[in-house]
Amino acid sequence: MKKISFIFCALLVINFVQANKKNYSISSNNIKAGTEVLIGKKKIKLHTGNDLIAVGKSIFTFLDKKTKFPKLKNKVTLINVVPSIDTPVCEEQSHILGESKNINQEISRVTISRDLPMAQRRFAKEAKLENIHYISDFNDAEFGKKSGLLMSDNGLLARAVIVTDEKGIIRYMQIVPKVSELPDMKKAINFANNLATQK
Repeated sequence: MKKISFIFCALLVINFVQANKKNYSISSNNIKAGTEVLIGKKKIKLHTGNDLIAVGKSIFTFLDKKTKFPKLKNKVTLINVVPSIDTPVCEEQSHILGESKNINQEISRVTISRDLPMAQRRFAKEAKLENIHYISDFNDAEFGKKSGLLMSDNGLLARAVIVTDEKGIIRYMQIVPKVSELPDMKKAINFANNLATQK
């Protein structure tokens, strides 16, 4: 119960920061896992570790072994990492992933967040984004801790976009320094499309 209350309070803060923005900025900046991000003017440290997520590593290293990830195997995959699907910028990022007609049909689309699975299912249905495979990191934040994308102060995931090849190796990644900004989805989509055509 404490974990749910803590995350709920964090979402209120993020919603407040994002509520005044209608045209979301697209970030061209990229930071390393385990460093820090900004929510408004507040610096938030990311979880640190010895073997954090980076280009060249397998995405499966950072996922709970109990997680079902058939959509991540044998296909190029475009992965959104978001704080919560129920915040405005995260919703916009999810709509770009789910609705873009520029994404090769052979590419899998995945979103990882700390939302409950039932919340992800509800969002997918209401937003009509059921072509995205959702992975919940709610229980133990294993993905966030292992990857270095967990925000220490609020227990949510930092914003990122990741492209993996058909073997699950990370070939492209952008971690956004300002949580209120979108990653460059166009650049990530173009990279994923080029990777898919090289198979």
